Amino acid sequence: MKYTCSVCGSEFLRWAGRCPSCGEWGTLEESKEVPKPKDSKIKAEPANYKKLLDEKEKFSSSINRISTEISEFDRVLGGGFIEGEVILVSGEPGVGKSTLLLQVALNLAKKEKVLYIAGEESPSQLYTRVDRLTSKKDSFGKKMKENLLVTDEIDVDRLESLISDNGFGLVIADSIQSLTSENARGYSGSIGQVRISGAILTRVAKETKTPILMVGQINKGGNIAGPKVLEHIVDCVLYFEGGEFNQYRILRGMKNRFGSTNEIGVFEMTSFGLKEVGNPSLVFLDNANKSSGSAIGAVLQGSRVVFVEVQALVVEREHEGGPLRRVANGIKKPRLDMLCAVLSRRGNVFLGDKDVFVNVVGGLTVNNPAIDLAICAAIKSAVKDCVLDRDTIYFGEVGLTGEVRGSWGVDSVLSEASRVGYKNAIVGRSKAKKVGELVVKKVSKLKSL
Repeated sequence: MKYTCSVCGSEFLRWAGRCPSCGEWGTLEESKEVPKPKDSKIKAEPANYKKLLDEKEKFSSSINRISTEISEFDRVLGGGFIEGEVILVSGEPGVGKSTLLLQVALNLAKKEKVLYIAGEESPSQLYTRVDRLTSKKDSFGKKMKENLLVTDEIDVDRLESLISDNGFGLVIADSIQSLTSENARGYSGSIGQVRISGAILTRVAKETKTPILMVGQINKGGNIAGPKVLEHIVDCVLYFEGGEFNQYRILRGMKNRFGSTNEIGVFEMTSFGLKEVGNPSLVFLDNANKSSGSAIGAVLQGSRVVFVEVQALVVEREHEGGPLRRVANGIKKPRLDMLCAVLSRRGNVFLGDKDVFVNVVGGLTVNNPAIDLAICAAIKSAVKDCVLDRDTIYFGEVGLTGEVRGSWGVDSVLSEASRVGYKNAIVGRSKAKKVGELVVKKVSKLKSL
């Protein structure tokens, strides 16, 4: 005899009013284990197998990308959908996940049957959003009206039969936390329900070769709600970033079995939905002023080079006590702590009595260490109160010993910088060559910055 939590799925030998694992009240339910008879001699039939190399030609000839007609979305996916691909899209509430997927549905409905599973909205609410996304110039053709289908069914077992019996070109489940199955205990959104619902949709996608887009809610910690196994079984995990008061949204690939995870897609939220931003550098460098504490850094996102403005504010303490403040917006705080320590010890910029604030303009989150040199240049500029040249970019990784290393993709960065019109580039140690009229300066130590 054991007790299973209907929310987190944890198992215990004793009953308790509150689950020791997830902290929910009244969720432990009694369950019985059915042991396998010891004298059972029934042998299962052996599984089938095939030669892997025989499938190479079949797979290469059958692979086909389905474009969403949204180039920024296709870029992150690796060129578009693949038959039978399962994609999980997550992000903060209100960031625009449903809006983006509905725009994809409208585009594909022009030529394919699209099923929209409205688990969180009624069909009338969905129509209101469609009416808002389409301008007066847009006209719904007869084919689009016939191909764009919606259901408010949340029983995943019945949805499996619906998808299997009809040839849909795309299925959108909004959201996976709203679906339930009779094969799992707990309410909709619990770990058990999310696990079985995700597994059923993944299986039917592979069997029918139907691409399925699933919206995944996030918890208060910023992670995708539900079991981690949900992220493992899907083919692609996309995260939609953007603050509530930021008009720009960034679609980032966290996992992609059929493409790169370094690509990003940039969108602008408007009254008519999400609009693509073809040149993100114009967004992240918008209204860049000539003032101290500002430097232009380069970030390589897959095949795209993005130039961003890094701002730094350094405040010297006089009588205020307490620990020093290191505030990072757009980069990880441990990275800022490390760079401040290296600047104090190796860069001749003492920060032991100063508060440091760093911000990446535009709401972009940068994890690439090649932005290190731009951060150090902005902090040093703020301390010295000197204005850096706006025609100069910084690209390089800073180590603990104060050395500046060249990062991967420096040639692509220099080519793009020359094309855009920058005059100078300060990079780390590398074999970078001069490109056009761009003057390249290589620095090996942070003190020579």
